[in-house]
Amino acid sequence: MSSELPAYQLKFSAKRRSIQLKIQSGQLWVCAPTGCDLQFIQQLIQQKKDWIHKHLSQQQQYTEAGWLEQRQIPFFDDKLQLKIVQDSVNQFSLDGDCLWLQLSSRNKAQSQQKWIEKLVSEFYLQQAQLWFEQQVQQEQQRMSLQSREVRVCNFKAKWGSCDSSGVLSFNWRLLMAPQWVAQYVVVHELAHLVYMNHSKSFWTLVSKFNSDAAKARLWLKQNQHWMQL
Repeated sequence: MSSELPAYQLKFSAKRRSIQLKIQSGQLWVCAPTGCDLQFIQQLIQQKKDWIHKHLSQQQQYTEAGWLEQRQIPFFDDKLQLKIVQDSVNQFSLDGDCLWLQLSSRNKAQSQQKWIEKLVSEFYLQQAQLWFEQQVQQEQQRMSLQSREVRVCNFKAKWGSCDSSGVLSFNWRLLMAPQWVAQYVVVHELAHLVYMNHSKSFWTLVSKFNSDAAKARLWLKQNQHWMQL
């Protein structure tokens, strides 16, 4: 491997038909078909070097400092600045691109950080409930489907779910992703109203109503580690 190239991990697979470059957990991974020429792989990395450095730098930034420490949080395709003030109550309010956190002067000093996390989480939950209800309404009309209820949850290991009664649930952390990614998850869960599996027919239905499905799945896989406070 040339010293001028970014460091990378190489994985061969007999199932692959093309080379994939992905940034995951702050590292470049190269997935290539078995027998692929190493020189060709290095040439591709050289061509994509600017893209690789850009995304490695972004992930390093997210890894080194949490959002709360940076006093900003992602909100779909934008970022909100956190403004923290002392007050008589614990509550939040949104003003333009600023999320104001009012912390009660009666809070114990050691509990201030917990209150910040609690208020920011409550803000996300509130906004996520509003957004997902509206988005589900739009998409289910387009797909000629009908859900029973929309819930927003604090999932730890999944982005959404659909149960047999037609209840759709979504992870509030999707508001930390680009909006087109969250829109894909809505279509994904609505498609489970027709197919309660991940069969070929299911993915065909998802792709019919969301052309970004494959790209969105890859984005979530590569970026999920920083979608937390």
